[in-house]
Amino acid sequence: MKNLIRSLIILLPLFGIYFFFNILTEEKFYPGADFRSFEVPNFELSALDIDVKYTSEDFDNEFLMNVWASWCITCRVEHGFLMKLNNDGYNIVGLNYKDNKSDALGWLKKYTNPYSLNIHDPKGSLALDMGVTGAPETFLVKDGVVLVHYSGEVNKVIWDNVFVPIIKENKMFQ
Repeated sequence: MKNLIRSLIILLPLFGIYFFFNILTEEKFYPGADFRSFEVPNFELSALDIDVKYTSEDFDNEFLMNVWASWCITCRVEHGFLMKLNNDGYNIVGLNYKDNKSDALGWLKKYTNPYSLNIHDPKGSLALDMGVTGAPETFLVKDGVVLVHYSGEVNKVIWDNVFVPIIKENKMFQ
């Protein structure tokens, strides 16, 4: 019995180390990626820059929705890559999250606007319904269904390894 307990004391921590090492070094493991599909919730929110209301039916069938805010430091880091995606022809809808309208508009004027349109979500109601926990977060949407949700900064590595395979698999943005 003593030998069994000694063996377990040694083997259990080794198994735990091996298990977490494999998870953390797996090439396709991205902690911020959620591949569960769900429908975009129904909503009615104002545009950030014009006096127009948007609903869930007002969007193209394929787009990225990027949750951002002027107070978000990581959103500033991510912004250059979003500009590149916009220049490459990707339709990006901005969801301005828990932000002051004038601050958000000033931020877009200062750093330029990668979004085809911006929805203002001052209370975070749509964001909450979509499972947002902070900013930035990005959703890949096709025909009203979210195919992937990424929490955190989208950069070239995340784009190439999380979003591009789903885009190719679903023949999007062609």
